[in-house]
Amino acid sequence: MTPTNTTPDTPTTYTPDQAAWWWRACGTDQDRINLAYLYEAVREARNSDNYPVPCIKFAHHNEYAAARRLNARIPNAGFVFRSERAFLDRAAAYLVARQNVSAIVVAGAGLPHIDDQDDLHSIIRRSEVSTHNRRQNSARASVIYVERDPLTLAHLRTVADVDNGVHAVQADPWDPTAMWNTLYNTARENPGLVSPEHDRVALLLGPMLSYHGGSRTDVAQLVQAHLARLSAGAFLAMTHLFLPDHPDLAAQALEFEDALRFHGPGTGSLATHEQIEAMIAGTALLPPGIGPAFAWYPDGPPADPPVCGNFAAAVLVQKPGSDSSLPEPPWRPDRT
Repeated sequence: MTPTNTTPDTPTTYTPDQAAWWWRACGTDQDRINLAYLYEAVREARNSDNYPVPCIKFAHHNEYAAARRLNARIPNAGFVFRSERAFLDRAAAYLVARQNVSAIVVAGAGLPHIDDQDDLHSIIRRSEVSTHNRRQNSARASVIYVERDPLTLAHLRTVADVDNGVHAVQADPWDPTAMWNTLYNTARENPGLVSPEHDRVALLLGPMLSYHGGSRTDVAQLVQAHLARLSAGAFLAMTHLFLPDHPDLAAQALEFEDALRFHGPGTGSLATHEQIEAMIAGTALLPPGIGPAFAWYPDGPPADPPVCGNFAAAVLVQKPGSDSSLPEPPWRPDRT
């Protein structure tokens, strides 16, 4: 992909009184499906016989019931959500181990795992140990979990460890200007958690993009506003629910979108290949390009994913700089 120069429009922001229902954080509202808890309701882990089993700690009845309704209508619907999270884990480990990223910003971080060894910061630390053993380098990347939902943030704060470079920050990824002002600490004398001058930053934009209730043009402006605040050479790893080109897959994907709106959080939109390209305009697209999240350099041999695995796209891009050569991921990163 050839980098292009774009000037992003400022995305719409709202005061709490003006915000549409989908913009307002769910919190403890039991009449709504909390997105973070819905994603948690479909988590799995391997048991002693290496079979996948539910691995649920936080999910409430609302979200657990919604997950069952989704799976009843779309077989293996939970795989879509799990594939997005797994991609972000692999991408973060790769960026820290191979691209010397020093700050990982996880926007819309979601809930921690029942086993903290499966949390993103633990995966990153294991990746660093492997890398440091080869390079004799002891530097650690900071991991900044950014969350807009107060209930989810409360759980994230239980895994935050400032001494270990793990932070939990209350900010709204749907308001990029405010979020980056918080992380850069532009309004105060003390330095922020991220230094645009010194840190090599990677931004992870996960499931929350798909559940923005505006148009995909609005979401493209949102992503572009995030990119505008990143320094040259920074990375963006992103997922979005996807509308495949193949007519049969597209019909099933649209049914999945309909199920999300009627049985899930009430929002949830698919994006076409062209719409995702608009979101990342002006960046350098890294191999393998825009594709299913499960297929991005998977750990181990290829699996047999369900059809719905094609309903979540993933992409890794870099904001180009005048003096940087664009890296390419290895065919398959080291397993950790």
